[in-house]
Amino acid sequence: GLYDASAVGVILSIKLFLREQVGGSVVRRKSFVGQRSSTWYRPEAEMQRLEQLGDTAVIFELQGSLFFGTTHQLYLTLEPELASTDYLILDLQRVQSVDVTAAHMLNLVRDALAERGVPLLLSNVRESLPNGRNLREFLELAGLAADGEKVLIMPTLEAAIEWVEARLLGANASAD
Repeated sequence: GLYDASAVGVILSIKLFLREQVGGSVVRRKSFVGQRSSTWYRPEAEMQRLEQLGDTAVIFELQGSLFFGTTHQLYLTLEPELASTDYLILDLQRVQSVDVTAAHMLNLVRDALAERGVPLLLSNVRESLPNGRNLREFLELAGLAADGEKVLIMPTLEAAIEWVEARLLGANASAD
């Protein structure tokens, strides 16, 4: 009787908590480098080239808590990009916390991209989160240290976009 009722109550409150955490998507915004030029002024020809090529570079601005409750959904969102994108930027500026599950998922993302020689760019990896944790250190311990090849850590989203733009323009300059 009473025990069952309280157990159901507890389960419901956990579900509501998770739904609240999960329901608010951890992807705040998805965009492409081609849609967002960096602050640099560029000649018209370069701008056009970036617009054409820019959809090969995808940006996900993440937010909230990356933890076991949201990780699977985030992976499903990222997965289609892993086979096709040339550059993937994950911006962590609004991320409040990251757990081991999420770090493991980011490792899977990195590995899937690395198989195709595509770098995972992380921007705004903060030294201190609201919960006092050092996100950069946590990710490094989880195997996501910047290695200049598979994982690049950029101070800002702008810097990440500029890095990608330079690669897009550079790759094409040599192809002309």
